[in-house]
Amino acid sequence: MPDIRKASSVQEGALRRFYADAFPERADFLAEHWEWLYRVGRFPGIEPLVLVEGERVVGHAGAIPVKLAREGKVETAIWFVDFSILPDFQGKGHGKTLTEAWMALCPRRITFCNDLSMRVFLKLGWTERADASVRSLPLELSGPLRRRYGPLAAAAGPVLGLAARVLLRTLTFAAPLLEIKPLPLDAGGLAERLDDASATTRVVRDADWVRWRLLEHPRREEHVLAEAGGVNAVFRLFSSLGRRRAHLLTVGPGPAPARAAMVGAFARWALDQGADDLWMAGNDETLLAAAAPILRRCRPLRYAWHGADAAAAGMLSTPLPTQGIDSDHDLMFP
Repeated sequence: MPDIRKASSVQEGALRRFYADAFPERADFLAEHWEWLYRVGRFPGIEPLVLVEGERVVGHAGAIPVKLAREGKVETAIWFVDFSILPDFQGKGHGKTLTEAWMALCPRRITFCNDLSMRVFLKLGWTERADASVRSLPLELSGPLRRRYGPLAAAAGPVLGLAARVLLRTLTFAAPLLEIKPLPLDAGGLAERLDDASATTRVVRDADWVRWRLLEHPRREEHVLAEAGGVNAVFRLFSSLGRRRAHLLTVGPGPAPARAAMVGAFARWALDQGADDLWMAGNDETLLAAAAPILRRCRPLRYAWHGADAAAAGMLSTPLPTQGIDSDHDLMFP
């Protein structure tokens, strides 16, 4: 019978082999950087749990701890991420058992997940909320057309891609000019630009969070700080699976019109950088409304939360503002 252990207690090779089986496209990144991703050692007692048979890892429940604030009170919560049970061990109750052990790590639990995982969570009393989505726009169309319709359709890609770029340039013609610079090394100063202390409930983007999520990111050089109209944002430009991707990770506090204008400014910047794909995620109504006519593809996200007691549930019952930098949205791309 498999047993549950902390990820740090198993041999590195066993964890690496599991990542290769369960998350093949991201396996190398996870194997090299899982301790950074899951903030191991920063929140005592919180780290990924693994299901082990003998010395073989056969299941995994990742945990990203963050601080949440509601009306001035700050508490730790954990994002449930990278949940997987190898096929030979599915259908035997191991997923439920591993999830219950994971839930014991912290009384405040939050997740974005797929349909299979959501079924497990709902059985365990989690509450689902459907207010978040991914907005995206492909500009290089030969690849997607080839994968979906075959080589003949791909031949139309250059013409359709050119049309998409012309339309995007038209839609973003009035976007504000951006000041773009590398991420500053001052974690406290960057946190002041990104953390919205006025929100009723929020992920706390303080200096510690900035240091972890941005300044210690293994690919920090892919990130830039953008500013326009007194509003700051973080963009990421990188290559993944042969495509040049531009991600709008987070937009800081400021007047709603200036925050909305940042979406168009991002799209114009991505176009100028030769991006193949534009992407953002979250439930920020101002940003999603601004993105609708520009990043026309929309994919709903399934979000759920669970509090171990009345106090924990009270903190999580209020909608939690999220953006692409939260959970592991942006880190799903190898």
